[in-house]
Amino acid sequence: MRPALTQLRGWNPQCLNGSADELARAAAELDEQIALVVRGVDGVLDIWHGDAARGAWDRAVEERSAGNRIAMALLETSSSLRRGAATIESAAVHAIAVIDGALGEGFAVSDEGAVTAPAAGPGLTVAAAGDAALAQRVLDARARELAEDIARALDEVALADSRTAATLTDCLAEFDLVPGERAPDPRVQDIVDGRSTLPAGAAELHEFWTSLTDEEKDALFAHDREVGNRDGLPAADKDRYNRIHLEDLQTRAAAALDAVNARHPGWAAGEQVPAQPASNSRDEKAWKAWAEYNAWRGEREPLLAKIDEYGAVHRAIDAGSAPPRLLMGIDGDGRAAIALGNPDLADNVATLVPGTGSHLAGIGGDIDRSARMLDAATRADPLATTSVVTWYGYNAPQSIPEAGLDRFAERGAPRLDSFQDGLRAAHQGQAAHQVIVGHSYGSTVIGTAAVGGGSLDVDELVFVGSPGVNAEHVSELHLDGVNAGDVGAHVYSTAARWDPVPYLGDATLAGRHVHGTNPTDPDFGGRVFASDPGDPGPLLGTNPRVHSEYWDLRNRSLEGMGQIIAGMGGPS
Repeated sequence: MRPALTQLRGWNPQCLNGSADELARAAAELDEQIALVVRGVDGVLDIWHGDAARGAWDRAVEERSAGNRIAMALLETSSSLRRGAATIESAAVHAIAVIDGALGEGFAVSDEGAVTAPAAGPGLTVAAAGDAALAQRVLDARARELAEDIARALDEVALADSRTAATLTDCLAEFDLVPGERAPDPRVQDIVDGRSTLPAGAAELHEFWTSLTDEEKDALFAHDREVGNRDGLPAADKDRYNRIHLEDLQTRAAAALDAVNARHPGWAAGEQVPAQPASNSRDEKAWKAWAEYNAWRGEREPLLAKIDEYGAVHRAIDAGSAPPRLLMGIDGDGRAAIALGNPDLADNVATLVPGTGSHLAGIGGDIDRSARMLDAATRADPLATTSVVTWYGYNAPQSIPEAGLDRFAERGAPRLDSFQDGLRAAHQGQAAHQVIVGHSYGSTVIGTAAVGGGSLDVDELVFVGSPGVNAEHVSELHLDGVNAGDVGAHVYSTAARWDPVPYLGDATLAGRHVHGTNPTDPDFGGRVFASDPGDPGPLLGTNPRVHSEYWDLRNRSLEGMGQIIAGMGGPS
């Protein structure tokens, strides 16, 4: 049912966020109380034995199971409230803008959204060659257009409202399922009690996880809020639990920021901020105030950064565009992964690994690149389904000097390897054609995961604007199930003529390449596909801007990546 205009202007969707915060806090408090009960009973079992003791423990386990279910329902409801607030507010803001636009043009808009044209004025009549009736018909036609625009906008508001209401009704129904829940599987109980752990391997974890009931999965999530980051879980389950975890991370970061701001509300508002004393000042009070202010900023700025990061991820997964976006990973250390389309169901699955300077607050830009690769792959093979994952699963170097170091790649490589194993394990049906695309230092991470004793369970590697992949020859890279002599047919590279980064990769230090041979070098032994050269620049002809142009819509490299992802091979 469409809202009336007076109703619409009186709506405050943000109040749903306040309710969401309260529910999240209630879930956290319930978790603490459940743990307190279980610890209390467990603490006396060393000296309390017999049927009564066993009965007390069984009751504690039942209460924990029910409590976990309630906490999960609270978090689900909290998450739904936040999504509903964002969706309704977006639709309402758009509707009000359309209505105000009509009013600004001089049209009258009723409370139900009907639009009435004003009487044609002299100016419009003159423009209509003096035909007042024609001028009025023009205004009436415009009124009908505006009425249709307003009706569509109000329908979007009504749809957002009804969908949010339906989702909340489903969430509330979860509370009715709490009584009578059976005790969880003993394997799950042992994990929750700390006597066992989840299987470490992706394939083993997938087999274990898919044998569980929804209630048992919820119990494991209640035990470990980061269970959705485990490689091997189905993508749909990862998305469900990671979205709730993201809401929890946002709530905790906001609460921590509020606590820091509350200590110095003036500083938080930019008022009465201590000035840095002169270097020769002996004013101890001023130096103490300056030190306290810097310590306070040291607490506050990381929290602001985290809130920005979580907000960027939240906006990315709730963008509302097709295909669906799944949150494949999220943690409190600046790492995340977002899939366009469900990788468990796709014929082709690609993973984009970003390079130097990438950080979670900017994940939206790389998701745009992933979307363009997905479209290019679909153009290459319209009959196949493709999913592309934007993988921010490692902490990238943030400067050129840091990009010369291997430690970032060495830390990220095992995580990338495990993530690919998880994609393989969770895929349904025939094995997907699996590809990793590395941009800049991201290619170094990929190479590091595939050299030495490492091996990646993928079909193709793609290096874009690479500074080197920590290998001198393609035969040093290892892919599961591919003979060393055949690896070169599965490794693709491209470099624009005026991109400076591949030239940096050609540099040597103490007689060796910093990150190995440039993979577009013929001596490397891989396959090379073309990129547009870009425009020359001031750095010996190179132009840093060119390093970011590989995903431009008209760049040949984009179509090349699409063909490789689609399993069509590189362009000839």
